[in-house]
Amino acid sequence: MNLSRRSRLLAAGCIALLALSATLFLSEPTPSMAVDELMKSPSKYDGEELSIRGVVVNGSYDSQNLLFSLEGADYNLSIDASNAAIPQAFGEGLTILVDGTLVKKGALWVLEAELLTVGCPSKYE
Repeated sequence: MNLSRRSRLLAAGCIALLALSATLFLSEPTPSMAVDELMKSPSKYDGEELSIRGVVVNGSYDSQNLLFSLEGADYNLSIDASNAAIPQAFGEGLTILVDGTLVKKGALWVLEAELLTVGCPSKYE
């Protein structure tokens, strides 16, 4: 009786591990998009989790409220990083990747950041 109970627990554990592994491998990572690509039709992405790449606009970083803007060639996007850790390498004029949720605040589209990644610009292309 003890052996069968142990076998059932082992089988249940294996099934749970298999289900978790399948979830990790089957869920696709969110592809990143440029600021301009997003801002051509932002309402299409309202409330969605996105990964956006752009250049931090010089003079836009508000270190007290953790707000800044990302720029593309034609559009800018406001970023609220109050719920994200600011990397040490973060700075204005750098290309960064921001993961977060797009929301509309009044007439302004804002990406509520959850993760900021600073790196080589070619890394995001």
